[in-house]
Parts: sequence; structure tokens; C-alpha cells
Amino acid sequence: MKKEVEIFDDENSIVINDEHTTNTFDFFPGEKKIKIDVSINDDYHHNYSTIEYKISDDPIELKMRTVELYHEFVGGKDNSIKDGVVLESELRKNKFNNQERIDDLKKEVEWSKVPIFGNPEVNLYILSKHPEIISKDEYRRFLRQSVERINDGIAKVKELVKKDSHGLEIHTGDYGMSIWYPDNESEKKESEAYWDLPKEKRDDSAYGKKMKYVDDFNKSLFDEKSSSYVGISEIEFRSSDEIVEYVQKLLDKKDEPAKKEVEPKTSKIKKIIISLILTFLLSWIVSWFVDINPFLIFVLVQIIAFAQSIVGGWIGKAFDK
Repeated sequence: MKKEVEIFDDENSIVINDEHTTNTFDFFPGEKKIKIDVSINDDYHHNYSTIEYKISDDPIELKMRTVELYHEFVGGKDNSIKDGVVLESELRKNKFNNQERIDDLKKEVEWSKVPIFGNPEVNLYILSKHPEIISKDEYRRFLRQSVERINDGIAKVKELVKKDSHGLEIHTGDYGMSIWYPDNESEKKESEAYWDLPKEKRDDSAYGKKMKYVDDFNKSLFDEKSSSYVGISEIEFRSSDEIVEYVQKLLDKKDEPAKKEVEPKTSKIKKIIISLILTFLLSWIVSWFVDINPFLIFVLVQIIAFAQSIVGGWIGKAFDK
């Protein structure tokens, strides 16, 4: 799915737009919190949430939990989570909130590890905002290692798919890459027949058995406990092109060097004019107080030179303003 990402570093904010929603993320690194506003396009319906996070550096991992969640819509507002507590009694007043929904919310308020590349724009931004935990060099090393790991994992997937005896292929669609059988007329007919069957008979159909085989095949590739594990998750496989492209942009982004402020220099002509003015002025002033003789002339020259070195700088700066 195509999306647009805008990063506002000065405001610690990211806005992600897709064809369905606009997602605004406001980051508060000092509190280790994110405030999220998810709005449905062309509709006044907003989901607001506040997320707490914590980072570990060895290995680099990210954990999150929800401390606030509520929904605003035309004519009302529903609170689901406050202070990290699921408002179960309130939720049960709405007939659309079943036990499964409540159980899911209870999982959200507990600390859980999140896949960093499940939402790379947001999660990598969080990591970049905590150099006290992950240094800038370690952050770049992590990005570089991730690109290499994903590229290596994709190569392994392609090799194993190529060796598969069932003729599986890698397909690329609106939601990234997937593994499935060749797309042909026979495949389409089997799919239509599958969905026409009663639910209890689908698993034993030809198409149902294909689904089971592909599901097991994917688990063998992307399950860390599998002997055929390729080193990447299924999310990283599906979105590999998008992830690698985004991470590469972060790596290519150069830090702007701090500009050294240079004091404006007085031109040579101005220096000559200032020197002449000071020479005549100081000579005239001193001549009122001393009788001119060789020794006093020497002293006078020294006084004028010293005065020029001090006063001249001040006047020079005034000329530059």
C-alpha cells in the first residue's frame, strides 16, 4: 500500500498518510512516550492513544505498552484505556465490545516486544532520539546490519522457493511480497470453489490443502526456532523492498556540519582611513601637553601606536555594522 511519510524533526513529529487514514505521531523522548492520532480520511473519527516505550541496547530491542486509548466520533467519545488500565466496565456497556476485544486490550497495556521493522519510520525514529542509550555510531551500525540481514534473508527465501517441489513462486502485490502457487485460471477456479464450500469442508478441499502447505512453508522460513529459518521475519520479507529503501535513505542522510561563525573583517581601505584619522587626532591632542623634542617625539609615536591598537579595533567594528 502506497504511503507518504513526512518527518518534522523540529517538532519531534511524523505524519503518515495512506489511502485510508492519516496517522500523526508526536514524540516525547524525555518521557519516553508517543501520542498517536489516527483519523479516517473524509470522516470525523479519531483514535487517540498514548504509548510508553523502553529501549534495550544489547541486543537492540523496543518494548511498548498503551497507557491511554479513546475514540472520538460525531456525537460522542469512548474511553477504552486510562492510566494503563482497561476500562472493562465501560466497554461492556457497548454491545459491540465482546470478550475478545477486551482480552486484546488487556494485552496492549502489558509490556511487549515490538518488531522494529513492523513500523520502521516510527520505531527507527524512536531509536535515533536516544543517543544516551544507542550512540549515533551504534545506530548506524544497526541500520547497516539490518540491510545486510534482510538482503541475505531474501536471497535464502528465493533459493528455497526455487527448490520447492510444489512449484511455489514469489509474488509482488499491493501489500508487498508473498509466496503462493502460479497465478492461472485453474488456481482461480479452485479459489472460487473453496469459498463456495461450507466452512467445515474447506480444509479438506484441494485449495484448503494448498493453503495449509503454504502456511507451513512460511513458518519453516520465518520461525526463529525452525531449522530452515532464513534470518528475517515474515513482516521483513513482505516489506523488504520498502524497508531497505527507507533504511538506505537514513544511511545516506548526512549530518549538516556546524557552521563556524566568522567575524566580519574590516577592509584594507577602512583600516588605512582609521589609522590616518587616529594618527592626526592623537598627535594634535598630545601636542597640547608636551614640548616637542626628540625624546618626546619618540614617546608620542609609541603612545599613538598603542592607542591605535585598542581604539582602532573598536572603530573598525563600528564601521562593519
